[in-house]
Formats: sequence, structure tokens, C-alpha cells
Amino acid sequence: MNRISKAFSLQAYLPHYGPIVKLGLPVVLAQLGQITVGLVDNMMIGHLGTHELAASSFANTIFWLVIIFGTGFSYSITPLVGEARGDFKKLKIGSWFKNGMLAMILMGILLTVVILLLSLLMGRMGQPSEIITDAKSYLWILAASILPMMIFMGYKQFGEGLANTKVAMNIMLLANLVNVAANYILINGKCGFPAMGLNGAGYGTLIARGFMAIAFFRVFRTRRFFMPYREMIRKSVYCLKDFWRIWQLGLPIGSQLVMEASAFMLSTIMMGWISVEGLAAHQIVLSLSTVSFMIYQGIAASTTIRISSLLGEKRIREMKNSGWAAVHLVLGIVVFMCILFVSLRHILPTWFTQEPAVIQLTAQFLIVMVIYQFFDALQIVFGSILRGMSDVNVPTLLTFVAYFLVSLPTGYLCAFVFGMHEVGIWWGLPAGLGAASFLFMLRFRSLSNKLLQAGKK
Repeated sequence: MNRISKAFSLQAYLPHYGPIVKLGLPVVLAQLGQITVGLVDNMMIGHLGTHELAASSFANTIFWLVIIFGTGFSYSITPLVGEARGDFKKLKIGSWFKNGMLAMILMGILLTVVILLLSLLMGRMGQPSEIITDAKSYLWILAASILPMMIFMGYKQFGEGLANTKVAMNIMLLANLVNVAANYILINGKCGFPAMGLNGAGYGTLIARGFMAIAFFRVFRTRRFFMPYREMIRKSVYCLKDFWRIWQLGLPIGSQLVMEASAFMLSTIMMGWISVEGLAAHQIVLSLSTVSFMIYQGIAASTTIRISSLLGEKRIREMKNSGWAAVHLVLGIVVFMCILFVSLRHILPTWFTQEPAVIQLTAQFLIVMVIYQFFDALQIVFGSILRGMSDVNVPTLLTFVAYFLVSLPTGYLCAFVFGMHEVGIWWGLPAGLGAASFLFMLRFRSLSNKLLQAGKK
């Protein structure tokens, strides 16, 4: 009987593995391409010196805290478009695009202002005084890239809501080539340009993100796939109700991501209280961990698409099984990534720096990173499932508990009370991620079971 039950369970999940991988693979490839460029950026900056690497770490921490909020805000478009697509509401699809792009532009302007205001406070964050000037200059250049990034994200999330993840992948991969070329030229002063050092990396990022926005606009206007949707958009109108619905979903999702990122940002700031070497090692490990994060994020993006579409079709049992199938996939990936990081923990740091103190700290951080990988993967995929179900308010509260009441206090206590110093800060991360993954899982089980019970009545 148990064998029959297990076989039945496997049959319930098998139909979902393929669609999740098919939708997620282009996202994973695009994200990996983007992260590869980020790694190359840090390698180029790292070879300029520890000073420049520490300055970029500080500036990027502030910048990504803001841009992650914008990215999370854009995620609101995908489940809305996916559910409308599953329910065959064509005009609603057009409305979500039109009102969504307006929301993205306004959010891009707001976030640019926020970055400029935060730059004025950089000298009061307890960081080494020698890196502040360079970090501030670099951050101002990055701020100019926010608006084109938000426009691109609007197009990207709309396309993903239509189960098209390949267009964004192709554009991001091309943009990565643009970024690498621009960085090489501007950082090192090639092709007649002056050597700009750290600022050259910032200008490279700005050029690449401008390319992304223009390229997607062009593809959307010319590609046959988007033709019927352009007609839907033409017939739709700006609607305050739909515009506000995007903000109702987007603000909590952005808040969730920014609270998670805050744990890393504040960890970076605490690391700066201890040593410049710790700050540099912290940046290296964050860069490496982002590789696996983006793989999990690709699976998560396809899961949101799949969940929202099945929800729109009122196929609740299949929706629940699809969610668990995504969990199975991401756990398989995390085992492979952990083996890779442990095996190469003494080699990977040498790609970024030759300073023994930084290499030693990086190897220690990587051990802790391997532990939190499991929890990170789970919280990412469960969070994406809940977004696909348009459940955002309760997960926002759960995120606050996990990161502000668990992660940050644990890291502070380990580093400064228990005397574990730099490595102690990293121990707060698996604690927070573990709490988030557990709470999100309980929320998913509760909501899916309620929907199943409601369907039986």
C-alpha cells in the first residue's frame, strides 16, 4: 500500500517538473549571465586594490538594497498577468501592462531620489573614512541606471506573465557583453578613454542597463509574439483601480525583498566595524553566493508563472503539486552547489584577491554560506509560490520576524558578544533564512488547503 501511495505521489508531481524547468531555464541562464558580469566586475575592481573592492562593497550594498525593492515591486505584474492569461481575460492583460509600466516609471524616479538622499548619509554609517569618497562617486553613477532598469523590469515581468522568459534572457545576455566590454574599456582606459577605475565600472553598468530598456522596447514593438498583446494594450485604458492594485501587491513584495537584503546590508555595515579585510571577504562571498541565488531565483520565477496560471484556471490541486515540485527541484540544485562551494573554498577567493588575510576569511565564510544555502533556496521558492497566489501581506510580516527578530540579533550576538568576530556575523544569516523558509512553508500549506476545501464545497 505504501508503494502505491508513493508512486501516486510521484505521478502527481511529474507533470510539473518539465514546465517549471522549461520556463525557468531561460531565467536561470539570464541571471547567471548577469551574475557572471557581476563577478567579472568584482574581479576587475579587486585587482585595482582592497580599497576599491571595499568601496564598491559599501556602495553596492546601499544600491542593491534600493534596486531590490524596485525589483520586488515589479514582481507584482507577473502573477496579475498570469492569472488574467489563465482566466482568458484579454483586455485585463492589456490593462496590467499599461498601468504596470506607468507604475514602474514612477517607482524608478522615486528610487533614484532615495539613492541620492542615502548617499548624503554614507559618512555616518561607521565605515572606514578612506573609502567614503570613492564609494559615493560610484553610487551616484549607479543611481542613473535605476530608471532604465525599472523600464526593462516592467517589460520583463509582463513577458514572464505570458510565459515568455526567452526574450528577457536574450536581452540580458547581450547586455552582459555590453557591460563587460564597457567595463574593460572604461576601467582600464582603452580605445582612447581615460582610465576611470571604480567609476568606469559604474558607467559600464549604466550603459548596459540603458541598452536593456531600449532593446526590450524595440523587441516589444516588432516581435510577432507580442502583436496580439499590443492590440489589447491599445484597447485598454489607464485605470486607477488597476494601478493601485499593482502598488498594493508591489509594495509588500518589495518590502519583503528589501528586509531580506537589509540583513545582508546591515551585516556588511557590521563587518565594516571590524575590519577592511572582513568587508572585502564579505563582498567576495556575497558575489559567489549570488550565483546560486540566481539559479534558485530562476526556478522561483517560473514557479510564480506556473502557480498564477493554474490559480487563474481554478486547478487548485495541480497548483499545490506544482509548488511542491518546485521545492524538489531547488533542493536537488542546492545539494550540487554546496558540494561545489565546499570543494573550491580555498581556490575561489584567489580569483578576486591575493591578500592572505582576505583569502582566509573568505574560506571561513564559505563554510557558513554552504549551511544557509539550503534555507535560502527554500525561502526563495516558497516566497515565489505565495507571490503566484497573490499572497503578500502576511509573508511581509513573516519576513520581518525572520530577518529583524532572528537574523540580525543572532549575527550581532555571535560577532560582538560571543567573540566570533567576522565569522560570527555570517552565522546570523542561516538563522534568519531558516526561520523564513519554515514560516513560508506553513503559510503555503495553510492557503492551499483552504483553497482545496473551498473547492469541495
